[in-house]
Amino acid sequence: MARWFGSAGAVTPWRNLRWVFTAVWLIFLAYPIGAVATSDHSTATKAIGFTLLTLFALSYLLASVYLLTGTAETDLRGVPLFVLLVLLMVGLFPIIDENAFGAAPFLMVVAAFCFPTRWALICVAAVVVASVALPRLFGWHTDASIVLVLLAVGLTMLGFRFVAVREGEREREEERRRELNARLAVVAERERVARDVHDILGHSLTVISVKTELAQRLIELDPERAQRELGEVNQLTRDALAQVRTTVGRIRTPDLPDTIAGVDSALHAADIVATLPEPTVETLHAELFAWVLREAVTNVVRHSGAQHCEVLIDGSSMSVHDDGRGLGDAEHGNGLRGLRERVESAGGTVHFDSDSTGTTVRVQIS
Repeated sequence: MARWFGSAGAVTPWRNLRWVFTAVWLIFLAYPIGAVATSDHSTATKAIGFTLLTLFALSYLLASVYLLTGTAETDLRGVPLFVLLVLLMVGLFPIIDENAFGAAPFLMVVAAFCFPTRWALICVAAVVVASVALPRLFGWHTDASIVLVLLAVGLTMLGFRFVAVREGEREREEERRRELNARLAVVAERERVARDVHDILGHSLTVISVKTELAQRLIELDPERAQRELGEVNQLTRDALAQVRTTVGRIRTPDLPDTIAGVDSALHAADIVATLPEPTVETLHAELFAWVLREAVTNVVRHSGAQHCEVLIDGSSMSVHDDGRGLGDAEHGNGLRGLRERVESAGGTVHFDSDSTGTTVRVQIS
């Protein structure tokens, strides 16, 4: 059920308005609806026709929201839905004859966006052939305009499918490129750390080794010099330890430009539109703002279900705003509690403004 109706941490499909592009075409059900209304059948038969069309419209609307996103990915959930739509359309044939083909374009849309390309071609071709063959088989009036409309819709939907496939391939290639760049960045960082540690410890440990050996030999021959050598060894050890701590600190401390770039990538991956400051933004609190930005955007991606996130940073303040569902119980979680403690320990204040229309995290440094 979560696949159809979303989960607590995902963007609700109804809020992703891409479905409107396909749902808007339900207006063309006006033709079979008009055919039912003007038919010579009894009121009960007309009621059955309107019921079938209502079920057809609702089924297609659900398909628009949860399946017909225009992506290149096939979704086999569309198979039973396609069969259901076919059965509903077939149920209209005894009532409105060839006018039931007014619902056929919607079958083409489902096939084009849910089925593998080959099956989509077969289904579209089958619908067009049926629009010609069935009227001749049952002696109905053959309406050439319906056939032409179905051909136009079928070719258009297949064209959209082709574009979606190409776009999907491009996006996957771009994602692979981003992943490769991320891996290369990790490798480069590891090599830099390895060089730093080698330069720091390699030289210091070599000197310490030489001086301790010398001091060992001088303990009896020249105790004063041995003591000086041991003092220098002690100082070298302290210096090396300080340099190692500095290196580790650089690894653990987030860099604001790098954090902004990482946030941009994370929001993009979560399909959230990002409005971010330039990585070169100047502030005296870059380290603190990097911590706040990382924690706040992590919550946006994981919990908000937002479609847009805006980050503002100036010299002494920053804000992170999203249009998601609000913090709820997350406002009292460990992550945000730790963020508040970090800001307050730096002499600043943090405010969380949250309701069902979104959340804003504001940090002000005195």
